[in-house]
Amino acid sequence: MKKLCQFSIFTTVLFAVLSFTADSNPLVGKWEYSSTQPGGPFKLLAIFRANGTFDGFINKKEFVSGTYRMKQDTLYISDPTCNARYEGIYKVEFFSRRDSLKFHVVQDTCKGRREGTDGFLFKNVSKVK
Repeated sequence: MKKLCQFSIFTTVLFAVLSFTADSNPLVGKWEYSSTQPGGPFKLLAIFRANGTFDGFINKKEFVSGTYRMKQDTLYISDPTCNARYEGIYKVEFFSRRDSLKFHVVQDTCKGRREGTDGFLFKNVSKVK
């Protein structure tokens, strides 16, 4: 009985640690913003990886790659199109069960990045491993 109790406690602690580790960076995954423009449908896809890199695609064509880091609900992001040594700062607002999000600019002098992310609703389209 004592061994069963110890095993149950060990299993509970293990699952708690694993679930915390897997969700330590809720931004990891594929996030998509979709709209209709005068020229047709527009899709912006951002892929954030656990190693701190990201790629951005417009209508399935890669247009940017860079690095990022999360600190609680704040995103620090940089890419070569706006000087890879400069980081834009955004608050990240998650909705529902973290299946969608909005970026809110805190500070970013990169006009293209700011205009392509600030206030738009991105949906999680799948998790990246």
